[in-house]
Amino acid sequence: MRSLYLVYLDRHHLGDELFLKSLAQYFSSAGTEAPTSVLVHGSGEKVERTLEAQGYFPERTDGVLDVETEDQRRLVERAVREVNQDIVAALTDEVVSTVGIQGVDRGLFQMGDDARLRATNVGWLSALLKQHVVPVVSALVEAPGTGTVREVGTEEAVQALAEALDDAFEPRICVLTTADVAGVPDETGGVQSAIKGAALEEHSVPEPAAVRRMAETDVPVLVTNAQGLLNGPSPTGTRVHA
Repeated sequence: MRSLYLVYLDRHHLGDELFLKSLAQYFSSAGTEAPTSVLVHGSGEKVERTLEAQGYFPERTDGVLDVETEDQRRLVERAVREVNQDIVAALTDEVVSTVGIQGVDRGLFQMGDDARLRATNVGWLSALLKQHVVPVVSALVEAPGTGTVREVGTEEAVQALAEALDDAFEPRICVLTTADVAGVPDETGGVQSAIKGAALEEHSVPEPAAVRRMAETDVPVLVTNAQGLLNGPSPTGTRVHA
């Protein structure tokens, strides 16, 4: 069964235009040899700047902005959609076959009565992946009973997609390091083959708490960078264990 790499785009990397350009260039260079991948993102730093420009300074809970008003919610939704467009534009500029998908498109994400996020109706997404298209998926969901759209945690979106696509692929979660190597550095400047989530630090990954939570699932989690993700037949890096 083909491996599927669900790339968790954290706020740090989303706010780095040079990184997005570099990632797009790596995808372009890899061409059809690139591993089957989905890029998953939330609001990033762009929404924080948008809210601050309007005089709002909200905190985050598990990576999601705590909005207090309908105006704030709309600003967050708009900013998330714009982030999606920015990522797609970076990939398209490098002639990468890609498609932007909001989590609310075709009811992709649904929030259950148990407040657990699920991905449904993923057949069309699976078909895109098998055609070597790179989907860029935002962590937006329609709140049940209200019809309003809100942001959910990027890690929740990644886990929901991994569970839903498990019948067609072998899901793997990739998180990106801020280090200069494709993985968590060791004391000699090399890369550790594996690490426990409790040992992760912010100088290795921007959002270690989220990575720890994802590592507690049955889906393998790999810390890598753009080069480690796309410079070979399969990604290389450091495996994270619970």
